[in-house]
Amino acid sequence: MNKWHILSWLLSVPVLPPRLRTKIYRLFGMQVDTTARISHGVFIGSRKLTMKSHTFINFGSFLDGSDEIYLGDYVRVGPCVKILTGTHTYNNSVLRRGPGSTELTKPVILERGSWIGMGTIIMPGVSIKEGCIVGAGSVVISSTEPNGLYAGNPAKRIKDLPVN
Repeated sequence: MNKWHILSWLLSVPVLPPRLRTKIYRLFGMQVDTTARISHGVFIGSRKLTMKSHTFINFGSFLDGSDEIYLGDYVRVGPCVKILTGTHTYNNSVLRRGPGSTELTKPVILERGSWIGMGTIIMPGVSIKEGCIVGAGSVVISSTEPNGLYAGNPAKRIKDLPVN
């Protein structure tokens, strides 16, 4: 376990107010807006997280941090969401797991005003476009189009959402 993982674990305790938690993350080099909030029980695997204004990550979420994770203005991440940026190659049957396997990383982007429901899993390289809602328990394996409701495994566009 590296120093960053220890810090993330210490900052996840429920007694620490969200405003103080985000301030400490900023002190350690994470790009977190002063209006952003991170709830308790959130694991953040590295400093590779950008949180713009009025973003919120709810309790129990897991952000692996192998690559960049960007949360635009007014993004809401529900409880127990998993945002993954790392994966492995799978072409060589001997090296699919364990020593010698190659880790691949791809950034994840959640654009302005997107809302991620409880228990959603977002896979590496996905962009959730502006104004999207992803339903609880969905698995997002490919990028979305703007202003849509997505749900399911794999997540599919269920309906168009109004644009103001």
